Amino acid sequence: MKRLHYNSPVILTFFLLSLGTLLLGIATHGQTTRDFFSVYRSGFSPFFFVRLFGHVLGHAGWEHFTGNMVLLLVVGPPLEEKYGSRTLLMGI
Repeated sequence: MKRLHYNSPVILTFFLLSLGTLLLGIATHGQTTRDFFSVYRSGFSPFFFVRLFGHVLGHAGWEHFTGNMVLLLVVGPPLEEKYGSRTLLMGI
């Protein structure tokens, strides 16, 4: 029996957070994606900082998510192995 290894923690955590964000957006009919995970011009609000860092997790739909994550999951683990988790996290 093969065991799964969490060998690329930054990439895999980013994937899981993005998936959770997408599922939350679907459950709320896109409201959370618009409010917390999209960048748009608005006045200063308490959610400014959430959107500032959270926009990288938001996706418009399954096609957008799948396209980004396939590339991330193919290229990300070798990059994390070569440059280290901390460097990759700072890049994200």
